Amino acid sequence: MNIRPQPHSNAAVLAQNSVGAGLKPAHFAEILATRPDIGFFEIHAENYMNAGGPNHRWLAAIRERHAISVHGVGLSLGSTEKLDRDHLARLKQVVEGAEPALVSEHLAWCDFSGRVFPDLLPLPYDDSALRRVADKIDAVQQALGREILIENPATYLRFRGDALSEPQFLAELCAIAGCGLLLDVNNVHVSAINHGFDAEEYLDAFPLERVGEIHLAGHAETRDSQGAFLIDDHGGPVAEEVWALYRHVISRAGPRPTLIEWDNNIPDWPVLLGETLKARRALDASRTPASHKTRVAAKGKAAPANEFWQDDFATALRDPDAPVPALFAPCDAEARFAVYRNNTAVAEIGALKEQFPTVLQLVGDNAFSGLARAFARKIPPRSPILGDYGAEFPEFAAEFLSEQEAEETPYLPDVARLDWACLRAQRAEEAEPCDVARLASLDPARIGVARARTHPALAVVASDWPLLALRDPEARAIDDWRAETILVLRPQAEARLIAISPGAAALLHACAKGATLAEAAEAGARAEDNFDFGATLVALTHAGAFVDFIFDTQI
Repeated sequence: MNIRPQPHSNAAVLAQNSVGAGLKPAHFAEILATRPDIGFFEIHAENYMNAGGPNHRWLAAIRERHAISVHGVGLSLGSTEKLDRDHLARLKQVVEGAEPALVSEHLAWCDFSGRVFPDLLPLPYDDSALRRVADKIDAVQQALGREILIENPATYLRFRGDALSEPQFLAELCAIAGCGLLLDVNNVHVSAINHGFDAEEYLDAFPLERVGEIHLAGHAETRDSQGAFLIDDHGGPVAEEVWALYRHVISRAGPRPTLIEWDNNIPDWPVLLGETLKARRALDASRTPASHKTRVAAKGKAAPANEFWQDDFATALRDPDAPVPALFAPCDAEARFAVYRNNTAVAEIGALKEQFPTVLQLVGDNAFSGLARAFARKIPPRSPILGDYGAEFPEFAAEFLSEQEAEETPYLPDVARLDWACLRAQRAEEAEPCDVARLASLDPARIGVARARTHPALAVVASDWPLLALRDPEARAIDDWRAETILVLRPQAEARLIAISPGAAALLHACAKGATLAEAAEAGARAEDNFDFGATLVALTHAGAFVDFIFDTQI
């Protein structure tokens, strides 16, 4: 392996007793307004892999006052597939932009054979997996130029005959790859209940000296044929059993930067802040720890490795009617495997609901979920960045609708196209639109040979239906079912929707293709009788459609 990078250091290095919370859009404004006395906020890397938009501006404002931790979910370090270099490059951009004190990822996988399953899936703990994961971590650390932390997973199934215990696997991973660890105490509790081991004994065997961050979160309880069964859902406050394990950890290892994760059923900011301050009180109350020595259990005899374990796992995930593969230690495998199937489906459907909110409003949750599930089965995610998922959804909706549905809601595909255009505008590259003064500065004798550079957030959606009214829940009683062409822009914080004429749409389309303004004017005149090129150009410039006007000599 290559020479490993040293732990990263910058102005945002966290104190060992620092506490933090996951950064959620619902809390952006209140965090900036109240300036909470906590050490850091953690972002999910994949939520910031867009070129620009409001989330980046909020993050920039918050990191002026607080340190940042970057937590990835998409590198798929446990997969037998090659490391996704494109995803790693996008992660590097996030890290360089956020300048975080800590960077972490999961001991899990999500990709196989070009398909992404949006969940944190388990892997066997054997020498082959150890070397494969260590090589990927080494490549990630070399690319980022810094040490990363690897999080222990919450699991519902264990593989038959694992050669290493989880603490052993993680200890050897640190020794080989030179990485650190993120200890998720809730994950330890969830796995202990699900697999019947003692959580404190697990923690006593854990390489605590390598822990650079601790996570605390809530979980949900269900039942299978063997009794209580926990699901790591991050949907509520930290359970008392997890707080007790946390106190056990810090009594042995000393304080570590500690984060509260609350990703579902997100509460108001004061509630999340209260959980975070509870962690601070636990840190303040902890005594100086005794020296910690990891107790490593001897290796057991491993069963023969299944070289095709990931293929078997992925095949069963893809087909809800397929039997559970014979990969796992004795348990209620049907109920446990169903958790992974459900997590994958919920994540896919949830992403599409966020991408297409107007379609969801128009058809209702049940109908939309059925449509989204059918779409995901036909066109599954190909990237762990779920904000990029759904480009084909409008066309799929047009094909999927029954004859009766198409007659009752013929506008749904166009509504979906507008939703998608709004999403892309919100995530587009930052650019400052030029103003009318820039247009006025052009030489009138040469304006025809100028070319307009359109804003990167610009999109045009043409429809036979009144899309603006359909997007407004209070205007659904539509009397005038007229055709509309909508200009989507994001000159500032939020996307703007403007109804424009066919001529204006044709002009913009020509400009986006690189036409001169004279050629764009001709396109507008062909699309609309009595087209007023000058007035249209001024109106579009005033709206923020262009970033500049250039001549070929400037290119």
